[in-house]
Amino acid sequence: MNIWHICMFEIRRILRIRSVLLNLFVLPLLLIFILGAALSSTMDTGKDNVPGQVRVGVIQTGSNSGSVTEALNAFVAAPAVSEMMKVQHFTTEEEAERDLRQGELDFAVLIPPDLEERMANGEDAKLQWILGKDGTLNIVGETLFTRFTDELNRHMATVEVLGPEASMAVASMIDEGSANISYVNVSNPGTSGTSYSASQYYAASMLAMFMLYAGMTTSSSLFSERDKKTLTRLQAAPVGNGVIFAGKIAGNSLLAFMQALIIVLMTYWLYGVNWGTHPWLIVLICVLITISSMMIGVIVALVSKSAASASALMQGIIIAMTFISGGFTPIAIDFVQRIGEFTVNHWALQSFLRMMLNASMSEIMHNILMLGIVSAVLLAIAAVIYGKVGYRYE
Repeated sequence: MNIWHICMFEIRRILRIRSVLLNLFVLPLLLIFILGAALSSTMDTGKDNVPGQVRVGVIQTGSNSGSVTEALNAFVAAPAVSEMMKVQHFTTEEEAERDLRQGELDFAVLIPPDLEERMANGEDAKLQWILGKDGTLNIVGETLFTRFTDELNRHMATVEVLGPEASMAVASMIDEGSANISYVNVSNPGTSGTSYSASQYYAASMLAMFMLYAGMTTSSSLFSERDKKTLTRLQAAPVGNGVIFAGKIAGNSLLAFMQALIIVLMTYWLYGVNWGTHPWLIVLICVLITISSMMIGVIVALVSKSAASASALMQGIIIAMTFISGGFTPIAIDFVQRIGEFTVNHWALQSFLRMMLNASMSEIMHNILMLGIVSAVLLAIAAVIYGKVGYRYE
């Protein structure tokens, strides 16, 4: 009898228990589906929340000539801006306010009649907002026109610093080349690899949590041999305690790895979870989580007096680590986040999320390295406790 025989016997024994199969393979997929569907509205990429075209009223009560007016006309006609807002021109403020009240406009901008004169005197270019009913569209309008006035003020600052000679160049740029200036860069973080869906988040967090439950299976298995008094028969065989212990750890480790493989593949096929482009790093992370899970289970089994106390302690540790690491919901409290950095779940979750977001390799490897350090510490603690307590029938 060697480690391989004990390992295979352990796997067959566990696979016969239907409740264990349900908890290890079915329940994670069910929780990922429920949490991903229920919380998708609060944790999404923002692709479905892009505001529509803003209807903007531009009020010019003074002359319609001048470099500022021409620059404004070029700004609203720029392709990037015209896609985001539809402009209507008004000569009185009352007309624009009436359309705002009637819902025909979303936002209005008042161009002061003395804007050209004030800018010529070195004052900042400022526009007046008239807000509509939709707060989001108001923010869009304010952002666009604030960007426009910032550019005007930057040009005026250039004139102040470089002198009158620069004035001609600035005026030429505004009058002749402003049609090619949009003043706006449009991007969508939801499509640039900087966001993840609720399904992705909970697939990563539930994978880490349920792989830790494999450690509880290990703890229960170690106690089962003692409670059924089969450990004495194993020890009577020509095999050392270390071989028995290692065989059980190997069997539960393979089972945990099978669990990880099923969760990753099923969430990819059924829920469309994108796990990134580094499959071998996923394997490495799962190996490190498995080591951590086994070591926690060993530590709990060796320091507990009974199977019931070991099971309760193991469940408490797993739930606590998952909570403070943000596995159930992201936690914004700095103090809790600091504590979470000492858990297996935190570094496992961050490693998975960094790969899902296509982060740099250095950032991904930093999280994996920290997970490896946590696993090494747990391995050292388990080795010390095993050396003092051992696995034997008392």
